[in-house]
Amino acid sequence: MRKIIFLLTTALLITAYPKQKPIIYGTYQAIRCGINRKASNQETFIFDSKNGYLYYLDLKENEFKPISQRVNKGIYFYSMEELSSRLKVNKLIGNQLVIIFIDHLNQEPYQESIVNKTINLRWLKMNTVSKKNSKKLSRRIDNCMWVDPKKVNTSF
Repeated sequence: MRKIIFLLTTALLITAYPKQKPIIYGTYQAIRCGINRKASNQETFIFDSKNGYLYYLDLKENEFKPISQRVNKGIYFYSMEELSSRLKVNKLIGNQLVIIFIDHLNQEPYQESIVNKTINLRWLKMNTVSKKNSKKLSRRIDNCMWVDPKKVNTSF
């Protein structure tokens, strides 16, 4: 009986302990997901560890700015994009960074594409669910790793 309790306790401690320590710069942290995919398909997110809001590093001014202030070059005639992020605090399974990307496609009939990314910051796993017009298209789970926020470019 003691061996079973010991094994269960050991297994619980192994899964509860984080894989890697985050690299913190002020209140900012960065995480790269999709490390099991090609480098061009990997996604990097810089976020505020207090609220989960996404940021990018402005190289000219060497400071972090909200992702909403980033100017994308190019003209988009057929879509309108929304991006939101937040930090979901859970002491039992670990904090989660939740990112929702909505693309309102200007087509007949009206179409909407929603990508929901949930990153477990303890276990370093990203769960991605893609939907188009309320129909689930795909689901993917990727591994993540902490990276230095001052040395990365964000995906968004």
